[in-house]
Amino acid sequence: MAKEALNKIDAKKKGRIFRTAAAEFARHGYHKANVNSIAQRAGIGKGSIYLYFADKRDLYYSTFKEAARAQDQIFDFIERLDLDPIAKIEKVFDESLRVFPRYRNMFKMYYDLSVTGDEKYLAEMAHLLEKRSADFFVRVLIEGIASGKIRKSLPVEYAAYVIDCVYSIFIAGLDCRYQRERFRVFTNTEVSLNGDVVKKHVREILRVLETGIAAPERKGESEETDFSISGDL
Repeated sequence: MAKEALNKIDAKKKGRIFRTAAAEFARHGYHKANVNSIAQRAGIGKGSIYLYFADKRDLYYSTFKEAARAQDQIFDFIERLDLDPIAKIEKVFDESLRVFPRYRNMFKMYYDLSVTGDEKYLAEMAHLLEKRSADFFVRVLIEGIASGKIRKSLPVEYAAYVIDCVYSIFIAGLDCRYQRERFRVFTNTEVSLNGDVVKKHVREILRVLETGIAAPERKGESEETDFSISGDL
């Protein structure tokens, strides 16, 4: 956990520390990242960084917490919009694309998260980074069911998980060479930061999620299945 001294510095300096840390971790990975280099590039003394963070691991996970706050802002903004469920889900992609250049390194860190090998902190990070996303998608789907825009028999939590997986992997493709190539292997098209191109891909992906893959008569059979929704929302 970051030290109390971190809360006493101005927001501009704090942001610079986290952006510099994200760039170092994204470029070199957790194990090879150098805390002294982070301090130097952030414009603070090499020893001063330990006034704010207990150690390298603390800095690493604190940087993720900063990214989680940015993600929360996206979800908070979208939840206030008067949009139908599919439009809200599409808006998540739009807003993530908009902030991507600023948080690119934090996105890259996210996909390297498991390399730390720290099971305890990985579990904590999963709850920190995924719980808000899970709550958002589940809530949007439940609102869609209530409004009649989404079928009542939808297994909501599983659907939310699928949507988040698609979202996470697609955003990864904006900066990860492997995921870009993977997308091209499946679709024979390129992922780019061009907004119009991304929106076209997103619409196709959401069309699959919206219509499903079963033929109409098969889909009709599934309407009889009763799925329960757990969790406090």
